[in-house]
Amino acid sequence: MHQTRIKDPIPPLPWQLGVLGYLGGLLAWVHALPVVILCALTALALVRRGRTLAFMVLCFGLGLVAGRPETQEGLPGWNAQTRIRAVVDEVRTYPGRRIGVFARDVVALDTNATLPGRLLWTWTDPPFVPEIGREFEADLRIRVLRSRANFGLSSTEEYWSRKDVRHRAYSRGDVPVIWGEGRTCLRSGLLELAGTLVPDTPGGAAVRALLFGDRFLLEPGFMDRIRRAGLSHSLALSGLHLALVASFGLGLARVSSRLYPRLLLVLPRRKLAVILALPPVITYLWLGDFSPSLLRAFLMLAAVAAHLFIGSRSHPQDSLFVAMAVLVVSDPGSVHDLSLQLSVLAVGGLVLFMPAVAALLAPLRERGALWRPVHGLLTLLAVTCCANLFILPIQILYFSEVTAHLWLNLLWLPVLSLAVLPLSFLGLAASLCCPFLAEGCFIAAAWCVDALDRFLVLLDGAGRLAATPVLRPAGVQVAGYAVVLVAGSVLLTAKRPRTRELFCLGVGLVLLAAPSMWQEVRPWRDEVEMTVLDTGMSQAVYVRGRTGRTVLVDGGGGWSVDYDLGRAVVGPALTWMHPPRLDGVLLSHMHADHLRGLFYILDAFDVGWFGWSGLVDSSNDSGRLVARLEQDPWPVRALRAGDTVVIEPGLRLEVLHPAASEKGISDNDTSLMLRLVWRGRGLALLPGDLEKRALAQVMNGNATLAAEVLVLPHHGSKSSLLPRFYNMVGAAWAVATCGPGNRFGFPHPSVVGACERAGLTVLTTAEHGALTFCWRGEDAARVESARCGPQGRD
Repeated sequence: MHQTRIKDPIPPLPWQLGVLGYLGGLLAWVHALPVVILCALTALALVRRGRTLAFMVLCFGLGLVAGRPETQEGLPGWNAQTRIRAVVDEVRTYPGRRIGVFARDVVALDTNATLPGRLLWTWTDPPFVPEIGREFEADLRIRVLRSRANFGLSSTEEYWSRKDVRHRAYSRGDVPVIWGEGRTCLRSGLLELAGTLVPDTPGGAAVRALLFGDRFLLEPGFMDRIRRAGLSHSLALSGLHLALVASFGLGLARVSSRLYPRLLLVLPRRKLAVILALPPVITYLWLGDFSPSLLRAFLMLAAVAAHLFIGSRSHPQDSLFVAMAVLVVSDPGSVHDLSLQLSVLAVGGLVLFMPAVAALLAPLRERGALWRPVHGLLTLLAVTCCANLFILPIQILYFSEVTAHLWLNLLWLPVLSLAVLPLSFLGLAASLCCPFLAEGCFIAAAWCVDALDRFLVLLDGAGRLAATPVLRPAGVQVAGYAVVLVAGSVLLTAKRPRTRELFCLGVGLVLLAAPSMWQEVRPWRDEVEMTVLDTGMSQAVYVRGRTGRTVLVDGGGGWSVDYDLGRAVVGPALTWMHPPRLDGVLLSHMHADHLRGLFYILDAFDVGWFGWSGLVDSSNDSGRLVARLEQDPWPVRALRAGDTVVIEPGLRLEVLHPAASEKGISDNDTSLMLRLVWRGRGLALLPGDLEKRALAQVMNGNATLAAEVLVLPHHGSKSSLLPRFYNMVGAAWAVATCGPGNRFGFPHPSVVGACERAGLTVLTTAEHGALTFCWRGEDAARVESARCGPQGRD
């Protein structure tokens, strides 16, 4: 038995450094500091010649030009029901019977005005999925596309802007639409044909997703279990699936060479395998509607094939750079596609670490046939770990959770590769000539997925399928993590330590630690901050003291049962550079726009105590909260006027409402009113959804209302308009928590006018995104907007 030698790392070629520079320029518009750090370290570690450095800088500049975002100033709002005529340009399907229709050539029929860019029409429970190119007329409420803007969270607004999508509309159910003439394309026809043969189960929906990328029939509950199991990648069209399709070519080559040995005299087996693999690969690329991750895998395969037929040696690193160069030059906006980012990073992890791992595992394979299954299982585990190791910070950054269930990949990926996908492909091919055989293949493939789902349900019922929220890294920490991995992989395979790589490793470790070290010196900065999150038409506010102790007041929420604002927005915002821990959680009242986001927080975060009025209503949400509190997971406080909540020494929340005698049901006028006080200084007033009667009741009492920031009661509704109240508070700033172009008209113009006459500067989360008010010492509050930057008073 000989020892397999670990090959030395292959440094990037000059043109590959140019690709890295171009990618850096594209990404710098969104992640400026981390990108500049990574580009500088790349140049320091890898560039040996001045011409190469100049080329890399030139490519970086070209990337800056190509990736420059377009301004959206002055876009028409059309914030009203409008009769439009448009053409379907693209359709995307989402779990929960939801589609996104991208419409072009949008014209208002009453005014003949043209909408710039494309319209994103989100449609839940449509009667059918329309075909691309079909003209339609519909009555839609069209608004400028504005995403929620929160510190540390990505903005979908920028992503859609790069896709030339500037406006949005929403519909539910069978809305009246007049459709023009249209033809069913071959791909849609195949999807419709397969749909009649695939069983109506979660597994059947998964088969449709694996073949066509169609996620329309996938159930949100099923996808949530798949996500928490760490198996989402297995149902998303990716290089894994394309590689399996390509392996059919290798199998056909083996069979052909056995049946016709002379064929190998004309074409070597590897070239024959590539030729036989191309038709099914291109077909699957077409079936998957040319998704970015599939395109990446196809371009890598094409690069390998080109090297093979030219007769030159190739390396996976070369094909990865070729694929990225083609994709980002042809479509610079694709660099911001999350699925492509994860796909490229996963392949990067394999390129960096698998050669060393393969060399370590090679002796097992040489021990004989009995050890080969062990070798295969360990190789699969190594592939999973290497890929996930590299995408880990991006997963945490975007999804804020990690799963401890990577072991499920060892059980599921062999079944997916050896049974589900082959049966699905065979069923699709047989559907054209033998429906009976096709139906049997689809049932067998769906049964495997359904068996997986039943197993996940059992794990979930036993409490073994939880995904854990973790601290979300800052951009420089992501850069540091990448530097540590790349430098570590080079040092792992190098014959002797290299000075540059050791230096980069040290820099990476410093970058990883720097933000956490900055948080550790927070008490020395002697500051308190309050952040009003941008949660649309709902409210969530958190206060963080000088020692880092944090209290959340309300968790936002909405009326949709499919969208969890706590998991999607509130939780990730709280864990940006901070652990998932809250010293206290407060609920103002029982309405869904203040409560629903808290369920995720209470389930997933480490919570110190819970405070509320103790009043309930007849809603399902109220019953759910009461049941949760009956489990007695943490101390619960029923608060009334006169109570005080101490956050840390010198920082407290004073409870000003409801009165001790209040015993009714929870509604707007029984909301908690809280006053944030620091060393006797009134910082902020949070009146929940109190309306005129309750506000007047508080004003007639003996409580002190003075504060520098007023979170407007009831989101700035006219029902809470009380000019005397604004004068009594005497704040410098007023904040209205609301969504852009909301149908309630919040904040009401009369409220804004009364606030301005009282000397308050009015800010809204719809326009400014999340707002952070920071007090340091005796200085006035510094105000930072997630959308607009620092704010000042006129």
